[in-house]
Amino acid sequence: MQQPGTVDEAWPSHAPENYQCPFCDMASGEFAFPDNLCEPGDLVYSDDLVLAFIASHGFDPEPGHVLVTPREHFELLYELPDDVAARLMIVTRDMAVAIKKAWRPDGVTTRQHNEPAGSQHVWHYHQHVLPRWDNDGLYFTPKRPIVDPAVRARKAAELRAVL
Repeated sequence: MQQPGTVDEAWPSHAPENYQCPFCDMASGEFAFPDNLCEPGDLVYSDDLVLAFIASHGFDPEPGHVLVTPREHFELLYELPDDVAARLMIVTRDMAVAIKKAWRPDGVTTRQHNEPAGSQHVWHYHQHVLPRWDNDGLYFTPKRPIVDPAVRARKAAELRAVL
C-alpha cells in the first residue's frame, strides 16, 4: 500500500480562499476567528497529535456528540500520516467508551466525510462520534439490495490493482 506523502496525486483543497479553519483555531487555543463556533469549554481531550471536543452542531434527539480531529491541518482522510491516523482511531475509540459510560446511549456511531460530495463541510479532517438511541431516526436510508458477488469481486480487484 502507498503511504501518505508518497501518493502520486495531489488532493485538491475544497476550502474557500482565505479560509479560517475553526479546528486549527481551536488547536491553537487562540480562538481568534470571529466565525468560529468552537469554544474553549468544548474541549474534552488534547494531546500532541489530536483534539477531541463537543461539536457546535448537534443531532436530535441528543445534541451532544464529539469530534476527533488532528491538531495539524489535514483536510482529508487521504492525507493523514500513519501516526496521526492511528492516534485518531485510538482517541475515537476512547471517546466512544466515554460516551457509553457518561450518557448511557443504546449504541455509538462513528462517521467521517471527505470532500463536498462526501458531505464534508469543515475543511479539516474530523471524525464524528455520536451517541445513538433505539429509533432515534438519525439514518432514514432503506437497506440496500445485496450486491452480486461478481460485481463485488470486480470491485475488489479494481482496488487491489491500485494498492
